[in-house]
Amino acid sequence: MIYSRYDEVAALRDRITRARQTGDWTGVPRNQIPSQELGRAMAHMVATTTDTVPGHTITKVVDVVSAECAYGMNLFKDFFANVTDVVGGRSGATQKVLRDARRQVVAELRSEAFALEADAVVGVRLDFNEFSGGGKSMLFVVATGTAVKLMPAD
Repeated sequence: MIYSRYDEVAALRDRITRARQTGDWTGVPRNQIPSQELGRAMAHMVATTTDTVPGHTITKVVDVVSAECAYGMNLFKDFFANVTDVVGGRSGATQKVLRDARRQVVAELRSEAFALEADAVVGVRLDFNEFSGGGKSMLFVVATGTAVKLMPAD
């Protein structure tokens, strides 16, 4: 009994050391992650469109998680996007808004999963929609996925 408890403590200490080096906090209980590492742990959480995480085994489905963001496309970006539509080419301003929206919504998806003490989000789906009217346009981005608990595969 004493030896098994020591092995558990030693294994946890080894996982924490490995996590500090790699940024992979899989298998480390949230209450054991140092407070200065929580942001890094959340930012490095795996969010994937696949239903598995290579090198890991899903041990538990925690819940479905989602995040939503609405972005206003300002008048100048709309104007230059319209000009690009007429003359052809890529709209750098619109691409930047799309990229920023995707990054923000995935970060919020990770935050939702992290709050549920999940280790990863699998099956992530991103949906982009534009709403316009009255001379204004909004970009609406939704991310959904399944929050899961993981253990490293042996």
